[in-house]
Formats: sequence, C-alpha cells, structure tokens
Amino acid sequence: MKKEDELEARILQDQLADLRAGLFVSMPISIILSGLILTVQAFSGGGFAAAIWFLVVNAINAARLGLVRYQLKEMGHQDDLTGISQRLRWFGILALLSGFAWSFLAVLTVGYTTPQAPLHLIILAGISAGAATYGSSYAAAATNFITPPLLIAVGCLLAKGNFEDYILSFAVLLFMAGLVRGSFVGQARFREASRLRHEAERLAAEMERNSREDHLTALLNRRGLEHAINQFENTDGPFVAMLIDLDGFKSVNDTYGHRTGDELLIMIARRIEQAAPAGSTLARIGGDEFVLFFPSLRSSLSPSTLASNIIAKVASPYREVASVRIGASIGIYLAERPGLTEMLLRADVALYTAKRRGRNEFRLFDAELDTELQRRQSIERDLHSAIEARRLAPWFQSIVRLDTEAVIGFEALLRWSHPIHGSISPPEIMTAARETGMLQLLTQTVFSDCCALIDGLVKADRRDVRVAMNVSPRELEAGDIDDMVLNGLAARDLPTTMFEIEITEESPVDPDRVDEKVGRLSHAGISIALDDFGTGFSTLASLKDSRIRKVKIDQGFIRGLAKSREDRLLVKTVIDLGRALGIDVMAEGVETEADRQILHKLGCRTAQGFLFSKAVPLSQALELALKEHAKQC
Repeated sequence: MKKEDELEARILQDQLADLRAGLFVSMPISIILSGLILTVQAFSGGGFAAAIWFLVVNAINAARLGLVRYQLKEMGHQDDLTGISQRLRWFGILALLSGFAWSFLAVLTVGYTTPQAPLHLIILAGISAGAATYGSSYAAAATNFITPPLLIAVGCLLAKGNFEDYILSFAVLLFMAGLVRGSFVGQARFREASRLRHEAERLAAEMERNSREDHLTALLNRRGLEHAINQFENTDGPFVAMLIDLDGFKSVNDTYGHRTGDELLIMIARRIEQAAPAGSTLARIGGDEFVLFFPSLRSSLSPSTLASNIIAKVASPYREVASVRIGASIGIYLAERPGLTEMLLRADVALYTAKRRGRNEFRLFDAELDTELQRRQSIERDLHSAIEARRLAPWFQSIVRLDTEAVIGFEALLRWSHPIHGSISPPEIMTAARETGMLQLLTQTVFSDCCALIDGLVKADRRDVRVAMNVSPRELEAGDIDDMVLNGLAARDLPTTMFEIEITEESPVDPDRVDEKVGRLSHAGISIALDDFGTGFSTLASLKDSRIRKVKIDQGFIRGLAKSREDRLLVKTVIDLGRALGIDVMAEGVETEADRQILHKLGCRTAQGFLFSKAVPLSQALELALKEHAKQC
C-alpha cells in the first residue's frame, strides 16, 4: 500500500472509530426520544401507529449497533482502503434509513397539524442536532439522517399556507443548512486532525526507526542492536556475540578518500551478511566495527569456524581498492543470557587479544581472558581511591652525567602497588585513567608532585636540576595541560627552566593543536624532550623541530648494548646527529656498567637507569639531590 493510501485508510479508520463511539451515546438518546413520542401519541389516541413507528426506528437502531459489533469483531481483517470505505458507506445507508423512519413523524402528526406537532418538531430538531454532533467525523451519516425528516417537515409547514408557518419552515431550512454545513466542517476538521496525528506518528516511527539504523550500510546501529537483543530475553541460550573490527581500513580513507571508504564498508557489510547464520542480527556500531549476534543453536557451524569464514570473506580482494589489503579481527563471547553491555565488554577483550596476534585473527573469550578482565575492572574501580589516598603517586628516577654520575635531573614515573594485583605498570595505569575519565586528575597529581620537588630543589639552591614529566600528544590535544603547567609554575613562583615535558610516543589526531601547545610551552622556557626515540611514531623529521632540545634513546637499544654491534651503530648515529643539531641525547634503561662505559665512549653525556638509581619517593629524591650538593660543597 502506498503511503498516501495507507494514510487515507488510517483516517477512515479513525472516522469509523468515532462513529462507533458516537452511536453508543446517540442510540440510547434516540430510544428515549422515540419513546417520548410513543407516549405522547398513545395519550392522544394514535398509539398503534406510533408503536409500529417506534419498533421500526429502534429496529434500525439495533441494526446500526449490530453493525458496530460486527465491525469490531472483523476489525483488522479488512484494512484496505476499499474495505474501510465500504464499512463507512453502510453507516451512511443505515443513517439514511433511520432518517426516512423519522420522516414518518409527519404522518403521525398529519402533516404537523395536530396539537402535538410543536413537541414533535422540537424533538426532531434535538435529535437532528444530536446526529450532527455525534456524527461530525463522517458528514454523510449526519446529513443522510437529518435531510429527509427536516425537508418533509419544511414541506408540511409550507403546505399550511399561513405566514407563521412560512417563517417556521424558513427557520427549519436555516437550521438544516447550518447542521449540514457544520457536519462537513466537522468532518474536514476531524480528518485534518487525524491526518496530522498519523503523520506525526509516522514521523515519530521513522525517527525511531532511523535512530536504530545505520544509514550507510542499512544495518542496525548500537541502539537498534540493543533493541533486537532485548527480544531474546525469554529465549534459551547460549548466545554468540562476535565483535568484528576491520584491519587496514584507515588506509582506504587515506589513500582513496572517504567516499570510497563508505562504499567499501557497504560491500563488507554485505559479505558479512552472506557468511552470517540465518536469523542472525548484524549491526555496525562504530566506524569500522560490526557486531554479529545470534542464538548458537541457529548456526550449524562452530563460532571458530564461522569466524574463520567471515575473516576469509572480508579479506578477499576488492577491485575498487586493489592497493590496500583489508582484513578483520574478531572477538567472540558466548553468553547464557543476552545483554549487550556485558557481551560487548567481553568480546572487546577477546578482540584486543586477537589484534595483538596480528591481522585476520580471532579469539574466544575464555577463563584466562576473564581473569584479565577482572583485573582490569579491579584496577579501574580502585584507581580514584588510590590517587586520593596517595597509594598511586609519582616516584622520581634520577638522571645523571655519565662522566661524573652527578644528578642533573629527575623523571616522574607512576608507581602503584595494588593490594590484590601488586605492582601496576604505568601503561596500565594510564589506560585505566583514560577509560574512567580520571586522566586529568592523574596528570594534575603528577604535576603537583613535580612542582613540590622543584620547590624543594629551589630552596636547597639546586636550580641546576631539572624535573621531567611524561605527557602524551593526545593529552596535549584533549586537555589544557599547557595552561595547567604555565599557570601552576607561575602560581608557585617556580622557574620554567627547571621543568621538562617528555613527549611520549603516540600519534595525535590533531597535530596542529598539539604543535600549538608545544610551541607555547617551549616559548615559555620549558624544555621539550622526545621520549623513546627510535620506536613508535618518532622519525628523523622530529629532530628538525627546533623546539625539541633533547631526545631519549629507547631502552630497547641500550640494554645489552655491549653485546650488539648493530645497536652500537644505531646509538652512535643518533648521538652524532644530535650533537650536529645541538640536541642533547640521553640514554634510558642503563642497567650494567659495561653498557655505561660503551655509552660514554660513544659520546653520550647523560643517562638514567637502575645502574644509578631506581625510582624513589619525592622525599628520597630530594635527599639524593641534597647529598649530591653537599658533596660538591
């Protein structure tokens, strides 16, 4: 059915419903009024004819109520436009029959000439007004009923031939015209109100449908997926949830543009649908993330076999992007009860594990991953209280000159000994802080302790010692770290030259924003160091940035340096390049005397590592700097 026909059918259904409701009010009134006429006629000697008239009128009324009851039973069996129109026409036909029946009032009153005629005319006027009122949604029902008796009444009045009856007949005509016009106006208003309501309902339904649909692939989105999963609440499990993440898709957007990327996503969605079991639910919940959900009994394949098939389908070449290889990684979770949040959480843990293995891998969430998830949730749950109670705090590892081993700086390193899980690594801490929205609080805590150490160094006349704090490009991009640092140092009246920002390895989304903030910090006198040089996203191009005053060679190149000729050549190259560009080069992770001596011979001037000192609390770091100063004095 076309949208226009569907809308018209709904309007007609509303008219039917209003007519039905009106009849249950108007029919009892009709019975009462016809009974009054019967009573009056009986007292005036015309009871037999009136009784027959009464029976006919109410037989028609019974037929009209019977039609209502029948149509209520049959409602929904004929929802086409023709069927609904036919039902309305029956109401109009019965209303016309009822109108002819009421026309016989003229016979009972001998052309409205008997003494009872004025009373009958008043009753006729009342029931006509009632018909127009209770049948306003469908004008034919009202006009069919009122037209015959009122026109006959007018004719009878005109036939009397006197002036008063002419005036009365004219008044009846005006009354009838007003009722007819009111009926059609009422119908138009009713239909317009009905149309607006159904259009609003249709718009709301479309908006609801759109809110559950991914417009690009025509799959469900996350909200739609949640709604679909809720339908299985009373269905026996287990249920399979597969979180499918594309590998290499970003290269498509970068190489071919987003339009081609969108077209590719549509093709991938169709390929996954082809591999999916019958009756399964597929949704796109992120840029290149899909979720496949189904009761396990609906698939003849094991989850592992199905995942392999999907990966093979997705990884097959695409002519449109021949130079890029697309793959898929899949995390799988089997749940006894359907629940989107729980399933996605566990499937995501499995997906992350699969991605660590490489491209085109899948992993089933098992007891081992459950233990890992419990650990992660425990760390996230306890993070805030650990920061507040100072159980999680920065410790400081000294940075020394290789020739004299004099302390020239400290680096703030996060330390947290969890009561259940023991020592938590800094990367784990940072990940938990991001997930729980406490990264800013953690950064402020580290900065505050750095300021406290600088303050102690200033008071001890150790202005030659610099304190470094690690900051990722994404922290710079998302937060106001530049304001925090500059305002914080100024508020404490601490020299900016004693503070250093170590930019850790992470690719920012908005490099221009990061670049602006780095420039502001550097211009204020804060030293900018490039951490973990030689890994991640660091390149030789980074050294061209005049604001970079130090690079830290990653410990992966330093450990075992004495035994690796290749590492020595690489380290020597970086040291020589740094010297040529006027950039300090520092080694991190020095643990043996042999490595220290090699670094010194290669021309490296500064280093840090367990050979010199482990990270220690703030108070011990300050004591270490004071002892160093005392020796020099």
